[in-house]
Amino acid sequence: MLKSYDVTELRAGMMVGRAVKDLDGKTLIQENVRLTSELLDSLRGKNVFSVYIDVTPEDYSPTAAAEEHLLDHEYLNCYNTCFNATQNLYYGFANTGKLDKNGLAELLRADNVTELCGDGAKAVTQIHNMKRTGDYVIHHALNVGILAGIMAQWVGYRHAQVGELLMAGLLSEVGKMKVPKAILNKTGKLDPEEFAEVQKHVVYGYAMLKESPLQNLKSVLLGVLHHHERCDGSGYPSKLKGDKISDFGKIIAILDIYDAMATNRSYAKRNSPFDIIKVLYGDVLAGKLDTRFGIAFMKKLLQAINGSWVGLSDGQRAKIVYLDDSRVTSLPVVQTTKDEFIDLNRRHDLKVDALLTAQEAS
Repeated sequence: MLKSYDVTELRAGMMVGRAVKDLDGKTLIQENVRLTSELLDSLRGKNVFSVYIDVTPEDYSPTAAAEEHLLDHEYLNCYNTCFNATQNLYYGFANTGKLDKNGLAELLRADNVTELCGDGAKAVTQIHNMKRTGDYVIHHALNVGILAGIMAQWVGYRHAQVGELLMAGLLSEVGKMKVPKAILNKTGKLDPEEFAEVQKHVVYGYAMLKESPLQNLKSVLLGVLHHHERCDGSGYPSKLKGDKISDFGKIIAILDIYDAMATNRSYAKRNSPFDIIKVLYGDVLAGKLDTRFGIAFMKKLLQAINGSWVGLSDGQRAKIVYLDDSRVTSLPVVQTTKDEFIDLNRRHDLKVDALLTAQEAS
């Protein structure tokens, strides 16, 4: 039996079940070869993201559903504290033109925003269900920062890199403090001039940070500047392509889209994680989003929400009991409150509408 493993999950001794090829079709490892540490090293930097391993039936077991991770008051209290700190940081930056380094350090303390990054499932559920009263830009920046902290751990970044990616996510919207409020708060479609002004927020943010205590953290500044660039050159502000875009920019691009689609807005309803993954996967296939980071995010996200409660399109509540994480477009098997098991891959008349909070699930 073949099972797909992320490259980071491979171990010496595993038997390759299908020839490993790079994006150009060149065979790197033949079928029926047992992996060694040397072969594992040879895969690094080769644009190989998953490998089919031959496993015996007794070795294979579906990804077990994680224990429930639903919102709790402690988490929400921490979020509100971080929201206020982020708002103070942004507004202070806008009013004085200076970044409050002490305020940023306070926000990044272990019992503040980094605490929100410790549980991916809980963070994702909160992002989908949070009532975002107050400034949407601040909520969006905070949530992108939280997702960035989680993503940094998912891709195996070192401690310093985790902090820097988190900062880049948190500060990704700071340039919008220079965009007129009338444009940011407009509920209708922006005209070309207004849209062009919004697009300038990445340049504004980069320029502001160049004059801040973070000016020497190049990865943070480029993450802010590049997070609306796209790998096919269709993004802004510079229409950069491929490896011209920083890794932080590529990652935050994915997280920015995810949070925007997970949010209830005056002009758009929140989407379920599976709807958003479908869009992200389409953008990966179209060459807009980075393949390595895009696939990693989607696979880890599916693992994180396994075991969560969801609302179905027919009004039923159900719990995710199985997800095939070898396919990022896989839909879950759910167990309803009536103890009915439904494979949503086979039921095209039914879909997941939303993740549920603890109150909704009960």
